[in-house]
Amino acid sequence: MIRDILDAVDREWSPVADMIQWSEDEIHRAQQHHPDIADLLHHSFSLLRPTHDRMSTEFVYRGHARELIRRLAHGEDTRPATAAEIVLALGQASHTAPLNDTGVGLLFRMWHEAFPEHDDIDPHHEHRENLHGRRIDDAEAETRAKLAVPDRQLGTIDCAGWHHGERVTCHYAPATHPHSGRRS
Repeated sequence: MIRDILDAVDREWSPVADMIQWSEDEIHRAQQHHPDIADLLHHSFSLLRPTHDRMSTEFVYRGHARELIRRLAHGEDTRPATAAEIVLALGQASHTAPLNDTGVGLLFRMWHEAFPEHDDIDPHHEHRENLHGRRIDDAEAETRAKLAVPDRQLGTIDCAGWHHGERVTCHYAPATHPHSGRRS
């Protein structure tokens, strides 16, 4: 009985543990590229919540997380839909009705943006962009807005001066934080 419970807990939490590790990997990678805002990026974890069941697939989740971290690093709005979210939404929509040329173009554009390591699926990308680029631009803007996550913003960062169990000097930790153990 206990073994069954532990197995069930392991099955439920294993995908979550994987996503946490993927998040940490992507944050660490971004910190290497942007050491001047490493503290900000450390605190970006709350932005990286999955918004679709298929984000349990590693490359899909990583594409989503990378875009949100990139936006944060460049001071951009994190609320509009990510390219990965748009790919997933268009994939679902295609089960209801076939996508038109603009929809297919948007799907492949977003795929290319979100998953460049898996970019070998559209040999007609340039041709499609030349034919339908303006309409795809409009569809992208509209879709990012319609699928936006209104509360996906970092907000106020309250840091106690500890990152991953280690005491740090964090830009967001006050000189004397009630939980930091530091006095300045």
